Amino acid sequence: MNKEKEKLYRILDEIRELIINNEKPDGTFRFDTVRILTALDFVKTEILKSISR
Repeated sequence: MNKEKEKLYRILDEIRELIINNEKPDGTFRFDTVRILTALDFVKTEILKSISR
């Protein structure tokens, strides 16, 4: 179980780093923020649903 925990945190760190490293000088990003927000919100919703079971 500890390996799964480490993997979750590693993926979160990688996502955060990708977001930080792909911010343009004008404050926008090099990716579609609507798609990314949708995906991250989906993950958050799935976690919350799993917790409440």
